[in-house]
Amino acid sequence: MARILLAVIACTVATCAAAPAPAAANQDDRPVTIPALRHFRAGEGHLSLRGDARVVFDRGGRGEARTLAGDLGRITGQPLGVKRGAPPRRGDVAIEIGGRSEFGREGYRLRVGRAFEIEAGRAAGAFYGGQTLVQLLRASSPVPRGLIADRPVYSERGLMIDLGRRRYRADWIRREIRQLSYLKLNLLHLHLTDDQRWGIESDRHPELTSPGALRKSQVRSLLTFARRRHVTVVPEIDMPGHMGALLAEHPGLALRKPGEPGGTAATRLDVTNPSALRFARSVIGEYMQLFRDRYWHLGADEYLPDSELATYPQLTAYAQQHYGAGATAKDALLGFVNSIDRFVGARGRTLRAWSDELGDGQAVEVNPDVVAEWWTPASPLSDLTPPRPGKLLAGGHRVLNAGWFPTYFTGDVGPIEGKPDMRAAYEFWSVNRFSGPTVAGEEIFPPSFVSPSNPRLLGSKINAWENTDLSDSELAEGLLPRLAVLAQKTWGPPPLTRSYSAFQPIIAAIGSAP
Repeated sequence: MARILLAVIACTVATCAAAPAPAAANQDDRPVTIPALRHFRAGEGHLSLRGDARVVFDRGGRGEARTLAGDLGRITGQPLGVKRGAPPRRGDVAIEIGGRSEFGREGYRLRVGRAFEIEAGRAAGAFYGGQTLVQLLRASSPVPRGLIADRPVYSERGLMIDLGRRRYRADWIRREIRQLSYLKLNLLHLHLTDDQRWGIESDRHPELTSPGALRKSQVRSLLTFARRRHVTVVPEIDMPGHMGALLAEHPGLALRKPGEPGGTAATRLDVTNPSALRFARSVIGEYMQLFRDRYWHLGADEYLPDSELATYPQLTAYAQQHYGAGATAKDALLGFVNSIDRFVGARGRTLRAWSDELGDGQAVEVNPDVVAEWWTPASPLSDLTPPRPGKLLAGGHRVLNAGWFPTYFTGDVGPIEGKPDMRAAYEFWSVNRFSGPTVAGEEIFPPSFVSPSNPRLLGSKINAWENTDLSDSELAEGLLPRLAVLAQKTWGPPPLTRSYSAFQPIIAAIGSAP
């Protein structure tokens, strides 16, 4: 890594010439929320939630009405009734879903007049309108009258947690799902396995299950809760690298150097071994029956450094046998990615992968339907120069910004900071700015920019890797400001305040889910 770091141009986060200027402070009368409201037209006076308030709904809004009644009950201390088809009384809450395509999937309108009236085209929008109401009531009761119109810029906004290195309790994950949805974040990525742990129960291969792994019954409960709160759960079984936990139980499936009995890559699956490929599909097939959302994450990162590919000649031989005489060892890996893409695609899922191993093929290109999660401009453990975001977008991939700055929340890696500065993130970063690691507050590599309006730019998420040194409460406390900043950036409205120091009291006041 040191050789790479010396070879690149350092760029200070706050002074990089290519970075966009911070948005001007908004001098408006928008009420305080996280993320800020996109549009607010003030009315006259204020409205209180009545003491015996009901949440009334019409056609299709029962689930959202019940969820909102429960959330409001958490802040009022008393349960709210739910009623279908009744006209709202003064101080009631009304939900109407359907018939208005201009809201999109997640947009909504909230009118605070005689009652609190939420209107949305889809259930997710109604849910987010309800979360706005919860925040308004926490920030100021009574609530100022007016009309709110709101919708996000980016479709994916979320959090990744690492069960492959750290044990997570189901009740902690459940609280984070509530936190995500409260901030209008809609994605929870579960990195379930790694070299250290197999963090989820396996019925088909029980020998894989690590102590303290999540039970499938716990996962089913979490998935139901997440679905109710419009959080998509993305499961990741990392392969063909980072498979130490599996290969410790099945060493015969590991990549080996021919002629060297001890020359085993003990954390890498042998993608040329038919038995290994069958086992990989068996593992994925088991968990696809549990996780029913639309995505499957393969990982596919850090398989082999460029310099080591040639030391496993079976990779090159396999690639040339299957993809032609000009194929290389890297093509064997890319072919594996495409084979899993076909496997999950035939079962109605879309494949996702980390970005660092998705390029450099000579005979194989990764299928463009694979979602690329970009995280670094250089990787000494895989491709030294992974594809840049613009190249991935040009190749047809949808891309999520998981760049080390500012999305990482982990321990330091030597001089590289594991917890980037949120002040710089809030004041200067944007979702279309792809940045790698930082040292002493400076980016090691120049950032890459893409158009913020590119339809294949999905959004961003916080990536909580390892963190085995933190208690559950310390982890949640450390994640909160990062999730709040991410919510503001990915929902995308003009900020209420220019500075992070002024944003922090807002986080303290209303940022934590009730």
